Amino acid sequence: MKTKKFVMKSLGVAMCVSLSSFASADDSTSNVTFPELKNSWLKIGDFTGPGHIRRIRFGMNKDQVALEIGNPHFSEGIGGPDVWNYAFNFYTGNADEYVTCQYQVHFDEKHTRVDKTTWKENQCAAFLEEKRPVINQSHPLVLSSDGLFAFGKSGFNDLQQTGRENLRNLAGQIKTGYKTVRSVAITGYTDRIGSVSSNQALSLARANTVKKYLISQGIDDNLIQTSGAGSNKAVVNCPGPKSPAVVACLMPNRRIEISVNGDI
Repeated sequence: MKTKKFVMKSLGVAMCVSLSSFASADDSTSNVTFPELKNSWLKIGDFTGPGHIRRIRFGMNKDQVALEIGNPHFSEGIGGPDVWNYAFNFYTGNADEYVTCQYQVHFDEKHTRVDKTTWKENQCAAFLEEKRPVINQSHPLVLSSDGLFAFGKSGFNDLQQTGRENLRNLAGQIKTGYKTVRSVAITGYTDRIGSVSSNQALSLARANTVKKYLISQGIDDNLIQTSGAGSNKAVVNCPGPKSPAVVACLMPNRRIEISVNGDI
């Protein structure tokens, strides 16, 4: 098992975690003295779970502190001192490597209640940050082409008002609903009416128009890929020659599918 007392440069790059959420920790160590790590009765740090350290709060008494993180690791005693010192080990995520961080719990003038906590190295607080699971999701969204475009049209100026509102809402969801977005795939589809080549061209043109509108709403154009599938992958099958009834029946096939791949 590899250990480091603390290598600040490597941690500062690797962690990239905001420390501002740790209200119980005082960022200033200018007036705080820490004992030498070698004087700990453990000789090395203790692998106490970060969740226990997170629960140390202002106003806790010494029994409550000891219940969460144990008795102090140095020889200052338990009842009388106004400071308890600890040395905690945290895995860095690099195989079995870990760092040892020194931590102080300061008590009030009566030596009974917590009034401050301090890390010897402020960056150590990053190890207490709760890690949220990163979920890689691809969310398909199907929009009716009839709701986006006038029949048989595909240009930017052919977008209908309801279609613009739907795309505006979608752009907002992409910008605010994801921590990171890796790609946005837009695929256009048509019904079977018309030639294969014209349907292919129409489906791609509509996908490109949707891309253009999303870009106008602040979505990075480098994230967006478009394709046209023509009348492939039909959702419904409506037999018969072209007629108002058949055109209406085929409406689900005239669509735009948008898949957003990213972390939420």
